[in-house]
Amino acid sequence: MQSFKIARVMGIPIELHITFILLLIVVFYFWGIEGLILYMFLFTSVVLHELGHSYVAKKYGVKIEKILLLPIGGMAMMSEISKEGEFKIAIAGPLVSLALGTVLLGISTVTDYTLAEYPLFQTVGGLNILLGIFNLLPAFPMDGGRVFRALLSKLTSMSYIKATKLASTVGQYFALALLIFGLINFNVILVLIAIFIYFGASQEYRALVADTLFQDVPAKDIMSKNIVYVNSEDTVDDVLNLMLENRFLGYPVLENGNIIGTITMNEISSTTAKTAKVKEIMSPPVMVSPEAALNELIKGMANTDRVYVVDNGNILGIISKTDIVRTLSILGIKNNR
Repeated sequence: MQSFKIARVMGIPIELHITFILLLIVVFYFWGIEGLILYMFLFTSVVLHELGHSYVAKKYGVKIEKILLLPIGGMAMMSEISKEGEFKIAIAGPLVSLALGTVLLGISTVTDYTLAEYPLFQTVGGLNILLGIFNLLPAFPMDGGRVFRALLSKLTSMSYIKATKLASTVGQYFALALLIFGLINFNVILVLIAIFIYFGASQEYRALVADTLFQDVPAKDIMSKNIVYVNSEDTVDDVLNLMLENRFLGYPVLENGNIIGTITMNEISSTTAKTAKVKEIMSPPVMVSPEAALNELIKGMANTDRVYVVDNGNILGIISKTDIVRTLSILGIKNNR
């Protein structure tokens, strides 16, 4: 769903999800302008929490795409976090919340303002303390789950996957306890949070297992070596005849022995001229090394049907989405045995 950029801090875009905007309208309807101001103070704290993560993450070379504000909180969308920096990145957010909460509570003992019948500094300060403590619980998907995993994998002989499994299991048990408590007290918010935590905890472990399995499968092991190519001077009609003959729907385009593009039914459909040359309608090729891991291939194929395995300028093989699906099916069966 759509989101709207409202600011850029430390070079990081901060966006409001459309559901967050709808929530602001609801808050204004029931609590007026004072309730809206109080709510914005709360979510400013959430932004600072996420900026804490982002600041440390950037120190470790992690790319921050954006910080997205949702009705249930904030989310810093990052590239893959290194294991070395995970502890510091994970703990930075809760520490920001705890520090901010302490400062605001200190200010509230000297002066405060009432908004929507709530003391502003005391309320926002207290909620920041709760946010920091809650996020430090040693369970996924909270920050504390990552802190817990980092400590287990560094201070014990436990492997990274086993540490993830333990933190994930703790998260699931915590979610079940929270769900029961929410049901007993008829608290819909707690029930929703429990469901979010449960699925988030299990997803973290599954994602890591899949990523670990994919790292062990290089491109050279799944590529098709039967390469049929076209020349840049070939026409659309030539390619169509080749498709009828070979039943392949995509081909690398070579010029002077070098790959310069890719031609598929998508490109051919963009023209009605059968005499149009391939080089006039081809798309840029997506190339990977023979050692590229399966998870890299999946990311690289987000906007293309095939990638080409190239070494020192020589094309060694082709990997299509069909090859990826076949490999994933085999890995799924193998992992469940």
